[in-house]
Order: sequence, then structure tokens, then C-alpha cells
Amino acid sequence: MSSTSQRPGGPCLDGKVALITGGSKGIGLATAQLCVKLGAKVVICSRGLEGLETAKKSMSDPSKCEIISADLSTKAGIDELVKGYPLEQLDILVNNVGTNIRKKAEEYSPEEFQTIFATNLFSAYNIALAFLPRLKKSASAAIVNISSVAGFTHIPSGCAYGATKAALDQLTRNLSVEWSRFGIRVNSVAPGPIQTPLIEGANKTYLSEFTKRLPLRRFGRPEEVANTIVFLGSDLASYITGQSLIVDGGFTATSYNEVPGFWVEEEPLQKKQKTDT
Repeated sequence: MSSTSQRPGGPCLDGKVALITGGSKGIGLATAQLCVKLGAKVVICSRGLEGLETAKKSMSDPSKCEIISADLSTKAGIDELVKGYPLEQLDILVNNVGTNIRKKAEEYSPEEFQTIFATNLFSAYNIALAFLPRLKKSASAAIVNISSVAGFTHIPSGCAYGATKAALDQLTRNLSVEWSRFGIRVNSVAPGPIQTPLIEGANKTYLSEFTKRLPLRRFGRPEEVANTIVFLGSDLASYITGQSLIVDGGFTATSYNEVPGFWVEEEPLQKKQKTDT
């Protein structure tokens, strides 16, 4: 397939198969819907069977969507995913499943810390390993790990969550080098605040303060992150690997998201000085 293949509205994914974890809602669902729209078959996995069935019905072509219910924070759940995966082919793996518990660093129990790492980091590594044989058979395999701006800078989402996302970005870089010998590209996407079920449980003051720090002055939509994920998974990104692409409305680009007041105050003085000379 040509590395520049595309169709109106996005890259062409005809003939490709994508596995998307956490695919029943939020960013994962938006990614699955876009993959189907662009011609791919998808397999989506999450814990809740009812949510998966609803997600399947939401596809533009439900016949191109397979569902698997499994808890990917456990070895048994990953074994269930591998056993239940219905296809031999796999071209795009999207490690999107994630969870969070927002607490002060000193308040986490060991079990809570372990749960966040098991879901956000260990699952991505173990799933990638489990599906490596299928990915090696693909002519253009790609892994896209879903990270977060919390892996780049401090936000009040809890130290455990931020640590898992920073580690996931480093895993991305290492795998991109090690698995380049198999022709597998590995990248990550780091969303900022996105309107998903995961963020709905956050503190309202925190959400309000976050909005003030966004140059684009709004939270992102799952579809806006899905566009980036699908691009990195497609042949249009055939020379991109080992990268973490931030999709955050400009949050990490600046600590000033407004023109400082003193700029406005100095402008008349500057004009007066030019007039005087």
C-alpha cells in the first residue's frame, strides 16, 4: 500500500485491522469509529459487555467491529483478550485503556498505586508483547500508546497517573528502537483535558482552573484525539516513530495564555515616544 494513500476525510485504512483497548467510550470509541469509517476492521476491548455492545452498534458499519470483554489490568484478562481475539491479522494496536485515582501522594494505598500502574502501563507492555507475532506479519504495523500531558508536567491528577504516563512515553521510545527491526512503528499520543468519562469525576475547581490555562479556552473532543491516533497508525505516518505527539489545546506550550496587561499599557507610551522624536 502506498505510504500516501488517503481518502476524503482522512487516511485510507482499507484492508487494515486495528485492536483498540478501552474502546467502548471516550477516545477509544472515537478512534474505533473513525477506523471503521476509513475502511478498517476493528476489535475493541473493555470490561463492560453492555458498553461494548452499544459501541458496536454506533459504528458506521457494525459488521466491521468485533468486541471482547476483559479486565486488562490483570494477566488473566490479557490472556482472555489474546484467546478471544478473532482475527489472525493485526496492523494497528492502540493501547488506550486507562484508569485513575486522584489523591495526594501520601494517601495512596499500595493496592491503589499498583492498580493504576497495572492498568495504564503494564497492560500496554504485556498486550504489545502478546500481539507481537501478529504485528510482525503486517506489512505496515504500528502501535499507538495513549499517554497524557500528565507525563510531561505536573497537573493535579495524582502522582501515580503522571508516573504511569511518563513511563509509557519512555516505553514508546524504547520499543520504537528495538522493534524497528520488525518494521513496527511505535508512537504515543498525549492528550490534554478531553471531554471523556475519565475526566468527568475530577474536581470542578480543578477543571475550571485547567480551562483558564488553555490557550484555546476549551477542553478537547475525543474525535480530535482520534484524528491524531489514526494518523500515526496509518501509512501517512510511515516515517514517524518514537515520538510523543501532544494534543492539548496549547496547554504545555505556554505558561502565559493571555497577552500580559503591561504590553497593552506600554503601547500608547511607545507611540508617544515615536511621535516626540
